[in-house]
Amino acid sequence: MSNCAKYFSSTWRQQNKTTTKQTENNRGLHCNDNRLAAALSVVITMESSVVLCLLGCCFILLPPGTGEVFSAIAHMEKLVAAEFELAQSLESYIIAEEARLDRIRAIGRLVSNVSEAANVNIGRYLGHPVNAYRLLRRFMSDWREIEDLVAQPATAEEFVSRLTHYKPAFPSDDDLSGAATALMRLQNTYRLAPSALVDGRIPGDQKEKMSAEDCYYLGTVAYKVEDYEHTRNWMDEALKRWDLEDSGDLNLVDVYDYLAFAEYKLGNLKRAVRLTREIIMLEPDHSRALDNMAYFEQKLSEESHKRGEDLSIDAVTAARRQQQQSHTEEKEVDYTSMDSKRLSWDEERRRYEKLCREPFPIADWRRRHFKCFYTTGGQNPLLILKPIAVEVVYFKPTVLLYRNILSDSELNYLKKLAAPKLNRATTYNLAEKRFMPADYRVSKSAWLGPEDDNTGIVQRIDNRIEALTGLNMNTAEQLQVVNYGIGGQYEPHYDHARDGEDAFSDSSTGNRIATLLFYLSDVEAGGATVFTIAGARVVPSKGDATFWYNLLPSGQGDFTTRHAGCPVLSGLKWVCNKWIHERGQEFRKQCKPDKNADWDIHVP
Repeated sequence: MSNCAKYFSSTWRQQNKTTTKQTENNRGLHCNDNRLAAALSVVITMESSVVLCLLGCCFILLPPGTGEVFSAIAHMEKLVAAEFELAQSLESYIIAEEARLDRIRAIGRLVSNVSEAANVNIGRYLGHPVNAYRLLRRFMSDWREIEDLVAQPATAEEFVSRLTHYKPAFPSDDDLSGAATALMRLQNTYRLAPSALVDGRIPGDQKEKMSAEDCYYLGTVAYKVEDYEHTRNWMDEALKRWDLEDSGDLNLVDVYDYLAFAEYKLGNLKRAVRLTREIIMLEPDHSRALDNMAYFEQKLSEESHKRGEDLSIDAVTAARRQQQQSHTEEKEVDYTSMDSKRLSWDEERRRYEKLCREPFPIADWRRRHFKCFYTTGGQNPLLILKPIAVEVVYFKPTVLLYRNILSDSELNYLKKLAAPKLNRATTYNLAEKRFMPADYRVSKSAWLGPEDDNTGIVQRIDNRIEALTGLNMNTAEQLQVVNYGIGGQYEPHYDHARDGEDAFSDSSTGNRIATLLFYLSDVEAGGATVFTIAGARVVPSKGDATFWYNLLPSGQGDFTTRHAGCPVLSGLKWVCNKWIHERGQEFRKQCKPDKNADWDIHVP
């Protein structure tokens, strides 16, 4: 038998033996570990397919099933041709394998460097919104690519098994979309240009810069919700990054496509036309670009005839910009004198975002009531030897700030106790008449009662709250520990139930008369507690707590207590709520029929 014939014969026999053995092994694994068996099956199947693909050309060239290759030179000539094609195919496979390994090494270096830096201080790393977003992107993109790349060689079995084990815990597409939306929320609230996030020009320790693909993805998320301003800004940033880096699989035509439509929707027809022409130059048969070009030209013609004049693209664009600006221009507002119980949503949104960025000017008549003092809670035994420092940080409504009310050990214990129980925070849905998750509250929370704690710390904190406020804790809700995520916020809301709402109708404890809000962490940037109608602003400070009454002495809701938790720009935000109810306060805080009466708060 010639060397070629021996080669083909031995290779085919070995492949059959290997495949049979691997198939038997797979059957054995099925009962013990379905996930591992599935992962190995993928690896084995892909590995076998590579070899069979390389050999496939040879079996097509050989006479089928005769076993008489050696008896005719003519057939031997076909073996020589087959070996030549096999050698070329093998060389292509080696090149592809080297490229595959180079890509794995590149991603491996990236994730190793970033994860090593992140583990130095995980909290500080995740406190930066871009770091958190990039972490989600790596799990949704880089780790999926690694899974595909390593699923071929048999040597990757252990890794594929480990990856399969962890995969159920990977973030979902919704997680990544939510993170992208959070970044745009930070842009809106704190008036950040995309480049500030891309290049890390915000507070915090940003370990990575955003890539062109990151920017492109953010643009597509904005496009899906018809936010064409953010679509344009992020696609523009993707183009800038395209020129500065290896943009991987990002298609320049796709960027132009989104950007052109966004510019059209924003009234910038000149640029929309120019970008569409770029698409057609790159892909002359791009059907959507050809259709859009015809449509844009038609729109220009219609607007020209409507005005009875021949408008150029520049003139149309300028007219649309002016019209758009007139609708979005912010009005000047006297923030020191606005105490209206009702604001339009647009006005409240502007106030909310402005308060998140900076404090409002405070009127002199309010400032005269700002004081600092120590309290023992009316000579309460728990506080006589250790009085608490108090600041009146706002008047009408009266907002108190208790300083250092929790020790580091206590607040760390609360966070540790709550962490395993954290679930998506909910709000009361009027239509559904139940508490549900909502987009305007981005956080996770856990409820803690004395029964959850065998150390007595939770009960001790409840006792301290009662000593400070003079209010009965028997009808109060459990402590609610809250951790905010990327751009985490709680948009303007009331803590108390208003007329017509039955959020607490099933409870015998009545409405929420007061709120005490602990700050369990400092926040590097953002995350302030703001009162949108009153104009008050409290910056989180670890160990401190804010306190206010939600109800007036008449039992009516105090509309000036409408408040919000600003988006966290950088850092970690942990808080803990204590909502105190009406029942049980009858002999501690008596009602007053006068609707204009306010609570008597002892201020020395």
